[in-house]
Amino acid sequence: MNIKAHILFPVLFLAFMHTSVSPYTINMFVRDYPEEELQKQPRTLNPFQINKQLMKTYFYQPVSVGIYALYNGLFTHTNSYGLISFPRDTQIEEFTGIVTESIVPHFLVANTINHWTIKDENESAFYLIKRHKDPETKLRYWKTQKLNIPTDKIVPLHAILILAKPEDVYVPLGVTPTNNLPNLLLPPIYVKRGLDHLKQAAFVLNIKQFFAPVSTLNKLDKKTMMTLVYS
Repeated sequence: MNIKAHILFPVLFLAFMHTSVSPYTINMFVRDYPEEELQKQPRTLNPFQINKQLMKTYFYQPVSVGIYALYNGLFTHTNSYGLISFPRDTQIEEFTGIVTESIVPHFLVANTINHWTIKDENESAFYLIKRHKDPETKLRYWKTQKLNIPTDKIVPLHAILILAKPEDVYVPLGVTPTNNLPNLLLPPIYVKRGLDHLKQAAFVLNIKQFFAPVSTLNKLDKKTMMTLVYS
C-alpha cells in the first residue's frame, strides 16, 4: 500500500509537469537478521516444559513483516515477503538510505511541508547506495557506504527511510551485484528481533495526516498545458 503525501505540494499547486505514473519501481527486501533464522529450526515440543521464551521459538513470527518505509512523499510497509516497493520517479541511480525512529515536518506555509528532518541524530544512521558499472567486466553493482549525518539533519528528497532504531537494523556495507534493468533492486537489509513494531505503528499514526491521495486538473491553452495538483 503506497499513499501519496499531499503535503509535499501546496494545497493548490500550479506547475508545468507530466502526470503519467512511472511504470518502473524501486525495490528492497527487508529480511530477518541471520541469528533470527536459527529460531525457525524445528524442535521437539514438550508441552510440560514449555515457557514464554520457548513459545517465541516454536511459534516463530518473522520480524521483517510490517516495517514502515518512506520515499519521495510516499510511505508503505513490507509485505509478507519482506518487500518494500516504490514507484521509480527518477533517473538517478543513487539513493540516501536512512534508518531513524522519527522525523519532524518543517512547514513552508500552512498545510505545506517544505522538508523533513530527523529528530535525533544520535538515533539515526545515513548510508549512500549507488549503482556502478565495472569498466572492465561491464557488470553492474551497488556500493553501500556509511555517511556522516548532515548538520542540518534534513532528509533528502530521494532518501529511502526505514522507521526503526539503527541498532535494530543491519545494513551490509560494500558491493552487491545487480543488473541493468530499470526496475531497481537495492541490496537487502536485515532487522533484529528487538525492533519495536508497536512504536513504529504509533509514530505512523502521528504523521498519517500528512499523507493522502492527490487529484489533478489539466488546463490547456495554445502553447502549454498546466496541471493543478490539489487535495
